[in-house]
Amino acid sequence: MGVAAHLVLIGLALVPVGKTGARYDAEAHRIEARGVAAADPRTPSADVARVKAERLARADAANRLERALSALGWRGDEAALKRLVESATATAPDYGADGSVAVVLVLPTDGLSLKAPKESKER
Repeated sequence: MGVAAHLVLIGLALVPVGKTGARYDAEAHRIEARGVAAADPRTPSADVARVKAERLARADAANRLERALSALGWRGDEAALKRLVESATATAPDYGADGSVAVVLVLPTDGLSLKAPKESKER
């Protein structure tokens, strides 16, 4: 099987979770969400802007994970939700030349009782 076929199979496993911006892979037991943040134009350089942008991108991804967990039927209190989302691991940040940042948080869902999302007919 070629590389393109493997990429297609991998891409099919991740299913969007409603309009949360996260994707759920029931077979691999994980949810992933991409967070992005623009650079603050008031900072003196892109390097300085990246510090705040990375923090905001992580918060954006964490918010998407929280919404995805709710959409997938996970039930728990706010403290448990916060601990669960904080356990997500981040991929290497993607730094833009202007100081913007994109981060993907991956949350293992082993042991969580979640409902698979209905596949959207919209493309």
